Amino acid sequence: MKNILKFAFAGAILFGMASCEDDEQNTTDLVQETVERGAVLRTVSLISNSLPIGVPTAEFSVLLEEQDAFGGDLLESVDVEILFTDGSDDVGDSSNGIVGERVFVRNIPASDFEDGPFGLPRHTLTLPLTELLSLVNLTDEDIFGGDSFSTFLTLNLTDGRVFNAENAGGVITGGFFASPFQYLTPVVCPVNDDTFSGDYLVEQLTPSIFGYDTFDPDGGGVILTLIENDEDGFIPGTETVLEDTQRLFDADYLAALGFGNTRTFTLNFICGEVSIPTGSTTGVQCSAGITIGPPTDVFGTYDFQDDTSFVLIITDDETGDCGGAIQTSLSFTKQ
Repeated sequence: MKNILKFAFAGAILFGMASCEDDEQNTTDLVQETVERGAVLRTVSLISNSLPIGVPTAEFSVLLEEQDAFGGDLLESVDVEILFTDGSDDVGDSSNGIVGERVFVRNIPASDFEDGPFGLPRHTLTLPLTELLSLVNLTDEDIFGGDSFSTFLTLNLTDGRVFNAENAGGVITGGFFASPFQYLTPVVCPVNDDTFSGDYLVEQLTPSIFGYDTFDPDGGGVILTLIENDEDGFIPGTETVLEDTQRLFDADYLAALGFGNTRTFTLNFICGEVSIPTGSTTGVQCSAGITIGPPTDVFGTYDFQDDTSFVLIITDDETGDCGGAIQTSLSFTKQ
């Protein structure tokens, strides 16, 4: 099995080098054709996309750029709507709120956009948690981790055409231009600075696929370093910002097989539950590629007041690329 995976991995690299260039060119061509027919509202930067409970400055914020065949001249306005979803039935009381229904927020006229570095109109949309709660008739006490707000955008053009998530093509919403027209923002419990960071001994509690440890090369445990934003508010060495509830670590997936294929993985700490996002790539494949993600049932847990240890449960090979998804768990102990 070790050799099979190695050959598959090597083949994937050669295939990827050839196919990625073609895919990128095809995507670019398709987007250009689409823009000639309509317009996109591109996500330049997702500035803030979590709503920590008890944080007065909590907000959703995104930098948008409108693109059309006439360099932004077709922009008339953008309509903003939100929708609140109660994902914590047993905590909080949303019975008096507007739940599961879209609520109109505002219309942003073209005059509120400013020219960006490429001469295209840009606007920073910011929705504080206080405003979101007011719009759906809720208070801080009514929400909890697991709840979420969805933001929906509708782009109105001067010629009467309208674009949103319902009529935008997949190449626009999920492809090159990153123009989804909608955003899901979770309500989360904040994780304090300087916690759940630094070196942790990671030990396998239950086997990964093929009986190997997920990240441990020899079965004796492996030291992984959890990274948070630095004092300037960025991931060290970058200008990228982590959410308050996220940590990063670098690791070799199935390290015992000797691929030496280091990847960066994200941990989400959400109100007592810790997980890895779905679709986290490993760089290893049997056919399309092995990904890992959150568990299908019980999540690993953490204590926000004690970062000395926690348990992570993941779904390994979640798409069944190498035979079938399995649940596996790992313990993290601070060093």
